[in-house]
Amino acid sequence: MSNDDAPTLTELAQAFGLAQLHPDSLTRFARVHRGRTADGVDAVVKVAGSRADSVSAMARWQRDLAAGGVPVVAALDLAVQNPQQVGEDWWVVYPFLSGAAYAGTPEQIETAGELLGMIHASDSATEGMRDYEWPDTPHEEVLADLETLEGVLSAQGDPEALAAVRDLAGRWWENKEALEARDADLPRCGLSSDYKANNLIWTALVPTLVDPDNGGREPRLFELAFVATLFHNECDDAPARLLNQQEWSLFLTGYGRHVQLTSAELELWPLVLDHILWEEGTWVLEDNDDRAWADPRQRGYLLDLARATVDRFPLPPA
Repeated sequence: MSNDDAPTLTELAQAFGLAQLHPDSLTRFARVHRGRTADGVDAVVKVAGSRADSVSAMARWQRDLAAGGVPVVAALDLAVQNPQQVGEDWWVVYPFLSGAAYAGTPEQIETAGELLGMIHASDSATEGMRDYEWPDTPHEEVLADLETLEGVLSAQGDPEALAAVRDLAGRWWENKEALEARDADLPRCGLSSDYKANNLIWTALVPTLVDPDNGGREPRLFELAFVATLFHNECDDAPARLLNQQEWSLFLTGYGRHVQLTSAELELWPLVLDHILWEEGTWVLEDNDDRAWADPRQRGYLLDLARATVDRFPLPPA
Protein backbone atom coordinates (compact mmCIF):
# COMPACT_ATOMS: atom_id res chain seq x y z
CA MET A 1 0.00 0.00 0.00
CA SER A 2 1.37 3.42 -0.86
CA ASN A 3 1.21 6.23 1.66
CA ASP A 4 -1.51 7.85 -0.46
CA ASP A 5 -3.66 4.71 -0.12
CA ALA A 6 -3.05 4.17 3.61
CA PRO A 7 -6.01 4.85 5.88
CA THR A 8 -6.01 8.05 7.90
CA LEU A 9 -6.10 8.08 11.69
CA THR A 10 -9.72 9.18 11.50
CA GLU A 11 -10.60 6.22 9.29
CA LEU A 12 -8.83 3.80 11.64
CA ALA A 13 -10.48 5.27 14.72
CA GLN A 14 -13.92 5.07 13.11
CA ALA A 15 -13.39 1.52 11.87
CA PHE A 16 -12.54 0.22 15.36
CA GLY A 17 -14.69 2.59 17.39
CA LEU A 18 -11.65 4.15 19.08
CA ALA A 19 -12.01 7.34 21.06
CA GLN A 20 -8.62 8.68 20.03
CA LEU A 21 -5.38 7.83 18.22
CA HIS A 22 -2.05 9.56 18.64
CA PRO A 23 -0.64 10.82 15.32
CA ASP A 24 2.97 9.81 16.06
CA SER A 25 3.95 6.18 15.56
CA LEU A 26 5.47 4.29 18.50
CA THR A 27 8.20 3.03 16.16
CA ARG A 28 10.02 4.49 13.20
CA PHE A 29 9.80 1.16 11.37
CA ALA A 30 6.00 0.95 10.90
CA ARG A 31 2.70 2.63 11.71
CA VAL A 32 1.90 1.67 15.32
CA HIS A 33 -0.41 4.24 16.89
CA ARG A 34 -1.33 4.48 20.53
CA GLY A 35 -4.96 5.20 21.30
CA ARG A 36 -7.89 4.46 23.56
CA THR A 37 -11.04 2.44 23.13
CA ALA A 38 -14.49 3.92 23.66
CA ASP A 39 -14.59 2.42 27.16
CA GLY A 40 -11.21 3.86 28.15
CA VAL A 41 -8.80 0.96 27.54
CA ASP A 42 -5.32 2.02 26.42
CA ALA A 43 -4.61 0.36 23.07
CA VAL A 44 -2.42 0.34 19.97
CA VAL A 45 -3.48 -0.15 16.35
CA LYS A 46 -1.15 -1.58 13.72
CA VAL A 47 -1.11 -3.51 10.46
CA ALA A 48 -1.70 -7.23 11.00
CA GLY A 49 -1.14 -8.39 7.42
CA SER A 50 -2.62 -8.35 3.96
CA ARG A 51 -4.41 -11.73 3.75
CA ALA A 52 -7.65 -12.40 5.59
CA ASP A 53 -7.00 -16.11 6.14
CA SER A 54 -3.52 -15.74 7.62
CA VAL A 55 -4.51 -12.74 9.74
CA SER A 56 -7.47 -14.65 11.20
CA ALA A 57 -5.33 -17.72 11.88
CA MET A 58 -2.65 -15.67 13.63
CA ALA A 59 -5.30 -13.94 15.76
CA ARG A 60 -6.70 -17.33 16.84
CA TRP A 61 -3.21 -18.55 17.72
CA GLN A 62 -2.48 -15.44 19.81
CA ARG A 63 -5.78 -15.71 21.70
CA ASP A 64 -5.15 -19.40 22.29
CA LEU A 65 -1.69 -18.67 23.70
CA ALA A 66 -3.00 -15.91 25.95
CA ALA A 67 -5.87 -18.07 27.18
CA GLY A 68 -3.34 -20.77 28.06
CA GLY A 69 -1.34 -18.38 30.24
CA VAL A 70 1.44 -17.58 27.74
CA PRO A 71 2.14 -13.81 27.93
CA VAL A 72 1.47 -12.73 24.36
CA VAL A 73 -0.73 -9.78 23.41
CA ALA A 74 -3.94 -10.74 21.65
CA ALA A 75 -6.51 -8.67 19.77
CA LEU A 76 -8.87 -6.83 22.08
CA ASP A 77 -12.51 -7.84 22.22
CA LEU A 78 -14.31 -4.88 20.65
CA ALA A 79 -17.86 -4.18 19.54
CA VAL A 80 -16.58 -4.46 15.96
CA GLN A 81 -14.50 -7.07 14.15
CA ASN A 82 -10.89 -7.12 15.32
CA PRO A 83 -8.74 -7.62 13.26
CA GLN A 84 -10.49 -6.09 10.25
CA GLN A 85 -9.62 -4.73 6.83
CA VAL A 86 -9.19 -0.97 6.55
CA GLY A 87 -8.06 0.10 3.11
CA GLU A 88 -5.92 -2.55 1.44
CA ASP A 89 -4.47 -4.02 4.65
CA TRP A 90 -5.84 -5.76 7.71
CA TRP A 91 -5.35 -3.88 10.96
CA VAL A 92 -5.52 -5.04 14.58
CA VAL A 93 -6.06 -3.34 17.92
CA TYR A 94 -3.99 -4.68 20.83
CA PRO A 95 -3.94 -3.61 24.48
CA PHE A 96 -1.18 -1.11 25.21
CA LEU A 97 1.37 -2.42 27.71
CA SER A 98 3.51 -0.13 29.82
CA GLY A 99 6.57 -1.75 31.26
CA ALA A 100 10.32 -2.04 31.01
CA ALA A 101 11.99 -2.18 27.62
CA TYR A 102 14.97 -4.42 26.93
CA ALA A 103 18.19 -3.25 28.58
CA GLY A 104 20.25 -6.42 28.14
CA THR A 105 20.23 -7.55 31.77
CA PRO A 106 20.91 -11.23 32.51
CA GLU A 107 17.42 -11.58 34.01
CA GLN A 108 15.79 -10.19 30.88
CA ILE A 109 17.76 -12.47 28.58
CA GLU A 110 16.96 -15.60 30.59
CA THR A 111 13.25 -14.75 30.85
CA ALA A 112 13.14 -13.97 27.14
CA GLY A 113 14.39 -17.49 26.53
CA GLU A 114 11.77 -18.85 28.91
CA LEU A 115 8.95 -17.08 27.07
CA LEU A 116 10.11 -18.46 23.73
CA GLY A 117 10.20 -21.93 25.27
CA MET A 118 6.64 -21.47 26.55
CA ILE A 119 5.48 -20.48 23.06
CA HIS A 120 7.20 -23.42 21.41
CA ALA A 121 5.90 -25.88 24.01
CA SER A 122 2.31 -24.68 23.65
CA ASP A 123 -0.30 -26.82 21.93
CA SER A 124 -2.17 -23.75 20.66
CA ALA A 125 -4.06 -24.22 17.42
CA THR A 126 -2.06 -23.51 14.26
CA GLU A 127 -4.70 -24.36 11.64
CA GLY A 128 -4.64 -21.86 8.81
CA MET A 129 -1.29 -20.34 9.75
CA ARG A 130 1.24 -19.84 6.99
CA ASP A 131 3.41 -22.93 6.49
CA TYR A 132 7.11 -22.49 5.88
CA GLU A 133 8.22 -23.15 2.33
CA TRP A 134 11.87 -23.69 1.48
CA PRO A 135 13.21 -20.97 -0.84
CA ASP A 136 13.68 -21.95 -4.47
CA THR A 137 16.84 -19.91 -4.99
CA PRO A 138 18.97 -20.32 -8.14
CA HIS A 139 22.73 -20.03 -7.80
CA GLU A 140 22.67 -16.90 -9.96
CA GLU A 141 20.58 -15.16 -7.32
CA VAL A 142 23.00 -16.18 -4.58
CA LEU A 143 25.88 -14.69 -6.57
CA ALA A 144 23.91 -11.50 -7.24
CA ASP A 145 23.08 -11.13 -3.54
CA LEU A 146 26.70 -11.76 -2.64
CA GLU A 147 27.81 -9.04 -5.06
CA THR A 148 25.42 -6.59 -3.38
CA LEU A 149 26.66 -7.60 0.06
CA GLU A 150 30.27 -7.17 -1.01
CA GLY A 151 29.43 -3.61 -2.03
CA VAL A 152 27.70 -2.90 1.28
CA LEU A 153 30.49 -4.31 3.45
CA SER A 154 33.35 -2.94 1.35
CA ALA A 155 31.93 0.52 2.02
CA GLN A 156 32.28 -0.18 5.77
CA GLY A 157 35.96 -1.08 5.51
CA ASP A 158 35.67 -4.38 7.39
CA PRO A 159 37.51 -7.13 5.48
CA GLU A 160 36.77 -9.72 8.19
CA ALA A 161 33.02 -9.19 7.81
CA LEU A 162 33.31 -9.34 4.04
CA ALA A 163 35.24 -12.63 4.15
CA ALA A 164 32.75 -14.13 6.62
CA VAL A 165 29.77 -13.36 4.36
CA ARG A 166 31.54 -14.90 1.38
CA ASP A 167 32.15 -18.06 3.41
CA LEU A 168 28.50 -18.09 4.53
CA ALA A 169 27.26 -17.88 0.94
CA GLY A 170 29.36 -20.89 -0.01
CA ARG A 171 28.30 -22.97 3.00
CA TRP A 172 24.63 -22.13 2.59
CA TRP A 173 24.58 -23.10 -1.08
CA GLU A 174 26.60 -26.27 -0.49
CA ASN A 175 24.27 -27.49 2.29
CA LYS A 176 20.95 -26.13 1.02
CA GLU A 177 19.56 -29.36 -0.43
CA ALA A 178 20.86 -31.50 2.44
CA LEU A 179 18.97 -29.37 4.97
CA GLU A 180 15.77 -29.34 2.93
CA ALA A 181 15.91 -33.13 2.69
CA ARG A 182 15.72 -33.28 6.51
CA ASP A 183 12.52 -31.20 6.71
CA ALA A 184 10.62 -34.00 8.47
CA ASP A 185 13.27 -34.04 11.24
CA LEU A 186 12.52 -30.43 12.22
CA PRO A 187 9.50 -30.17 14.58
CA ARG A 188 7.18 -27.32 13.62
CA CYS A 189 5.02 -25.10 15.78
CA GLY A 190 3.35 -21.71 15.73
CA LEU A 191 5.83 -18.89 16.07
CA SER A 192 6.03 -15.13 15.59
CA SER A 193 8.95 -15.17 13.10
CA ASP A 194 10.04 -11.87 14.68
CA TYR A 195 11.24 -12.74 18.19
CA LYS A 196 13.43 -9.72 18.89
CA ALA A 197 14.30 -7.73 21.99
CA ASN A 198 12.36 -4.66 20.85
CA ASN A 199 9.18 -6.76 20.59
CA LEU A 200 9.27 -7.66 24.29
CA ILE A 201 7.95 -5.66 27.26
CA TRP A 202 8.74 -6.68 30.83
CA THR A 203 5.69 -6.16 33.03
CA ALA A 204 6.51 -9.04 35.38
CA LEU A 205 9.21 -11.68 35.78
CA VAL A 206 8.44 -13.05 32.32
CA PRO A 207 8.15 -10.62 29.39
CA THR A 208 5.20 -10.21 27.06
CA LEU A 209 5.55 -10.53 23.28
CA VAL A 210 3.91 -7.43 21.82
CA ASP A 211 4.24 -7.90 18.05
CA PRO A 212 3.20 -11.51 17.41
CA ASP A 213 1.39 -11.23 14.08
CA ASN A 214 4.08 -11.78 11.43
CA GLY A 215 4.60 -15.48 11.86
CA GLY A 216 3.37 -18.87 10.84
CA ARG A 217 3.93 -22.56 11.36
CA GLU A 218 7.66 -23.19 10.98
CA PRO A 219 10.45 -25.33 12.41
CA ARG A 220 10.97 -24.17 15.98
CA LEU A 221 14.73 -24.36 15.47
CA PHE A 222 14.38 -21.56 12.91
CA GLU A 223 13.16 -19.15 15.60
CA LEU A 224 16.02 -20.13 17.88
CA ALA A 225 18.39 -19.33 15.02
CA PHE A 226 16.45 -16.09 14.44
CA VAL A 227 17.25 -15.08 18.04
CA ALA A 228 20.95 -15.77 17.51
CA THR A 229 20.83 -13.71 14.33
CA LEU A 230 18.46 -10.81 14.95
CA PHE A 231 17.62 -10.50 18.66
CA HIS A 232 19.46 -7.17 18.99
CA ASN A 233 18.47 -5.77 15.60
CA GLU A 234 16.82 -2.33 15.66
CA CYS A 235 16.89 -2.22 19.47
CA ASP A 236 18.26 1.14 20.60
CA ASP A 237 19.06 0.01 24.17
CA ALA A 238 20.76 -3.27 23.19
CA PRO A 239 24.54 -3.62 22.94
CA ALA A 240 26.10 -2.90 19.55
CA ARG A 241 26.50 -6.60 18.81
CA LEU A 242 24.75 -9.96 18.78
CA LEU A 243 24.23 -11.93 21.98
CA ASN A 244 27.57 -13.06 23.36
CA GLN A 245 28.17 -16.66 24.45
CA GLN A 246 27.31 -16.01 28.10
CA GLU A 247 24.05 -14.30 27.11
CA TRP A 248 23.24 -17.06 24.64
CA SER A 249 23.75 -19.63 27.40
CA LEU A 250 21.35 -17.68 29.65
CA PHE A 251 18.76 -17.56 26.89
CA LEU A 252 19.03 -21.32 26.38
CA THR A 253 18.70 -21.91 30.13
CA GLY A 254 15.30 -20.24 30.10
CA TYR A 255 14.28 -21.90 26.84
CA GLY A 256 15.29 -25.34 28.11
CA ARG A 257 12.84 -25.18 31.00
CA HIS A 258 10.07 -25.83 28.50
CA VAL A 259 11.63 -27.41 25.38
CA GLN A 260 14.03 -30.30 24.95
CA LEU A 261 15.51 -30.25 21.47
CA THR A 262 15.66 -33.53 19.60
CA SER A 263 18.88 -35.25 18.59
CA ALA A 264 18.10 -34.38 14.95
CA GLU A 265 17.70 -30.71 15.83
CA LEU A 266 21.03 -30.71 17.64
CA GLU A 267 22.65 -32.37 14.62
CA LEU A 268 21.13 -29.93 12.12
CA TRP A 269 21.75 -26.78 14.14
CA PRO A 270 24.84 -25.63 12.17
CA LEU A 271 22.94 -25.90 8.87
CA VAL A 272 19.85 -24.22 10.30
CA LEU A 273 21.82 -21.30 11.73
CA ASP A 274 23.60 -20.80 8.39
CA HIS A 275 20.20 -20.95 6.67
CA ILE A 276 18.77 -18.17 8.86
CA LEU A 277 21.98 -16.14 8.72
CA TRP A 278 21.75 -16.19 4.93
CA GLU A 279 17.97 -15.86 4.51
CA GLU A 280 17.34 -13.33 7.29
CA GLY A 281 20.69 -11.92 8.32
CA THR A 282 21.96 -10.94 4.89
CA TRP A 283 18.59 -9.39 4.05
CA VAL A 284 19.03 -7.12 7.08
CA LEU A 285 22.56 -6.23 5.96
CA GLU A 286 21.24 -5.23 2.54
CA ASP A 287 18.10 -3.50 3.82
CA ASN A 288 19.71 -1.03 6.24
CA ASP A 289 20.23 2.38 4.66
CA ASP A 290 23.00 4.93 5.14
CA ARG A 291 21.30 6.39 8.21
CA ALA A 292 21.34 2.99 9.93
CA TRP A 293 24.99 2.40 9.08
CA ALA A 294 25.80 5.89 10.42
CA ASP A 295 24.28 4.99 13.81
CA PRO A 296 27.13 3.56 15.96
CA ARG A 297 24.93 1.04 17.77
CA GLN A 298 23.25 -0.34 14.68
CA ARG A 299 26.51 -0.34 12.70
CA GLY A 300 28.27 -2.32 15.42
CA TYR A 301 25.44 -4.83 15.47
CA LEU A 302 25.39 -5.16 11.66
CA LEU A 303 29.13 -5.79 11.39
CA ASP A 304 28.94 -8.35 14.18
CA LEU A 305 26.05 -9.99 12.33
CA ALA A 306 28.15 -10.21 9.17
CA ARG A 307 30.90 -12.01 11.12
CA ALA A 308 28.59 -14.48 12.91
CA THR A 309 29.32 -18.22 12.83
CA VAL A 310 27.83 -21.26 14.55
CA ASP A 311 30.81 -21.47 16.92
CA ARG A 312 29.41 -18.46 18.77
CA PHE A 313 26.05 -20.13 19.37
CA PRO A 314 26.53 -23.70 20.58
CA LEU A 315 23.59 -25.78 21.74
CA PRO A 316 23.82 -27.88 24.89
CA PRO A 317 24.57 -31.59 24.39
CA ALA A 318 21.66 -34.01 24.39
